[in-house]
Amino acid sequence: MAKTKLLTKPRIVFLAWAIAELIGWLLTHFVFQDPRANWVWLVLSVLAFIPMVLYMPWKQPKMRSILLLWLISVAFGMVVSFLAFYLPFLVWIAGWLGAFWLILMGITFFLNAIWWSPKQCIVGGVVQVLAGVAVILLPGALLINQYLVAAVAGTLGMLILVPNPARFRKARA
Repeated sequence: MAKTKLLTKPRIVFLAWAIAELIGWLLTHFVFQDPRANWVWLVLSVLAFIPMVLYMPWKQPKMRSILLLWLISVAFGMVVSFLAFYLPFLVWIAGWLGAFWLILMGITFFLNAIWWSPKQCIVGGVVQVLAGVAVILLPGALLINQYLVAAVAGTLGMLILVPNPARFRKARA
């Protein structure tokens, strides 16, 4: 039986993001339900991007595409999140940022599936998009807890990526 390495570079990246998401959403829910949450998220995002930048070789087109996809998606989301508290035409989204981020990250997972582990990325994307849509369609129960929903769905979305893609294919077959 072949010995498999537990902490591979991709797993470190996914776990870094899973931890960042869990901490970020819990802090957003329990401590920072205001514009200060954006600064927390900015720091957590920078910290989570460090393993990506270190482990994803820029010279490999596939890895470069994935890294750029995530950089652009997170940067876009951060801009919207910051501006939602200051621009009148975006103020409405400030109350729906958990749902916004779930849907944005779900779409990013779908796009990521073009280059890496399609089944896992699609499943992770579905989890996040469905959670974001549920917050929008069932606001009474979920809107006030949208950051807890995002903590569960966002963290789960990242943890779905942790298993080896070959094992995931066997398990789903």
